[in-house]
Amino acid sequence: MRHPQSSRGLAFARARRAARDWVDPYRPVGKLYPAVCQKCGATEWQGRWRWDDPLPDLPRVTCPACERIRDGVPAHVLELTGALPPWWNEVRGLIGNVERAEVVEHPLERVMRVEVRDDRVLVPTTGMHIARRLVAAIVRRFRRQVRLQFGEQSTTIDWAESR
Repeated sequence: MRHPQSSRGLAFARARRAARDWVDPYRPVGKLYPAVCQKCGATEWQGRWRWDDPLPDLPRVTCPACERIRDGVPAHVLELTGALPPWWNEVRGLIGNVERAEVVEHPLERVMRVEVRDDRVLVPTTGMHIARRLVAAIVRRFRRQVRLQFGEQSTTIDWAESR
């Protein structure tokens, strides 16, 4: 018989490995040059995007996160299902807190438009790493009340019925 925590640990290890090996098709390939995103104002220097003050003569481009948001193509989707409604305000606050903390250091890691449906909530993200941080924050807060199912393009978090 397996201990229930060991399967969760294995799932997180698989998710970490998938995030580490993930290649973003929206990331530009080729010569790296200094540029500034015309939509969000993030600057790129030697392949790294950051929130520096842009110089006025830098070329204007669209960063990969803004391209994903424009195209509506998330890198990863969190699907929240089950007995979520009593916890929705707290979960929405967790999502906002994680996004604010992540965007400060990593401008390309953002939460796209959250879609609330009758039976589920979809949280699309522009990067794999912010999705992992969101899952970790939700699991830290709700522990035994959620079940996880990791996939290549999405992660399902299912809330168990309250006892």
